Amino acid sequence: MKPYCVKTLKLADWEEDIFGLLLAENEDWLLLRHIAGDYQVDGYQLVAKRFITSNKADKWRAQTARVLKLKSVSNEVPQGFAFGTIVDMLQYIEQRYKLFQIKDEEDTCFCGQLRDYDETHYRINSLSPRAVLDLDYNSWFLFDELITIEFGTDYLESLQLLWQDKVRRKWKIDQRNQSN
Repeated sequence: MKPYCVKTLKLADWEEDIFGLLLAENEDWLLLRHIAGDYQVDGYQLVAKRFITSNKADKWRAQTARVLKLKSVSNEVPQGFAFGTIVDMLQYIEQRYKLFQIKDEEDTCFCGQLRDYDETHYRINSLSPRAVLDLDYNSWFLFDELITIEFGTDYLESLQLLWQDKVRRKWKIDQRNQSN
């Protein structure tokens, strides 16, 4: 197993830093286990390198790395993950985790699933914080403005459970109405 390396990332025009356990990187992206609090790991985060203004593995974070290792937090890349195009990565995430959360240059956050795309843009089916899926969400996003992609977080898993429960309940109501 490779050494535990906890990174502190500063992003252009973002107030908050990103903390994460580095899992892998290519020339365009870093893949991290997202550290939500000092020793609290919550899901994964892909960060576009072109927006990173500072990328440090400082001594202060060495203790965090040590605790994560003591807790046996995996520092392995999720099974089946491979860097590729943004579409490839979003499709992998959807297939394995069902939902993703994206943030763009305006620090706007959206949860959902990939709907369609062309060479420069993509659209999503947006899932609201109340777990309402908007299949007609009609905003196009530029691939070049995508800063982070989060997946496998407690928040997204909770939204997915709520969404599935709402779908099940609606199906049961529809079934009752059809039998009457």
